Amino acid sequence: MAALAPDLPQVEQHIVEMTNQVRQEQKLPALKVNAMLTKAARAFAQKVANSGRFSHTADGRTPAQRAESVGYKHCEIAENLAMDEDSRGFDTGALALQAIAGWMNSPPHRANIMRASVSEVGVGVARAPGAKPKFISVELFGQPASHAVTFKIKNVATIEVTYSYGGKAYDLKPGRSVVHSSCLQDQLIISMPGNLLSPAREIARLKAGNDKLYTLTSGASGSPTLEITTRSTSP
Repeated sequence: MAALAPDLPQVEQHIVEMTNQVRQEQKLPALKVNAMLTKAARAFAQKVANSGRFSHTADGRTPAQRAESVGYKHCEIAENLAMDEDSRGFDTGALALQAIAGWMNSPPHRANIMRASVSEVGVGVARAPGAKPKFISVELFGQPASHAVTFKIKNVATIEVTYSYGGKAYDLKPGRSVVHSSCLQDQLIISMPGNLLSPAREIARLKAGNDKLYTLTSGASGSPTLEITTRSTSP
């Protein structure tokens, strides 16, 4: 009985669909297929299949370098790699499901699939030479450089404040400033920290803008107020 032979472009499409399904179950936006990431993923899958070297550096380059080599200007890159073999072969859906299941059962690979700071994906699947059906799957995640957000927060108020971005909180003492860069487009939350006598109080909650300057000054009541200007024209 001949081994099953999957339709590789369809396997790639199924992997994208399954990836987006599990992301949407976690309330994460679906990833868009990017032609450059697809080109890089397919080329690397074929390289791994032909060389027999199962490694993220099988071609002597990193995932980011492979993305750059096809012209993809990125803010962030991540990669999943899988090898699946079976003497009976695979049908199209089974091969895609096996690749996704393996990644979802591996914490680092699952984290890539669930990464909030990527918005695009490319998938490549190649068959390795030899009688026994063996397939290499590559899933390349990216965030375009155009999506990067860089802003500055300057605290000229007389009290310490905290700001939260991308699920992390940071302290900012009086007289200090910080430039924050991220591949994640998210809300910026600025607060006065609480103490034994009073709870934390939110000063502002807004979508962070690229090249913005957020200046905290002391208001009439002594509580910080927020001024928003553009970094390129601000002192």
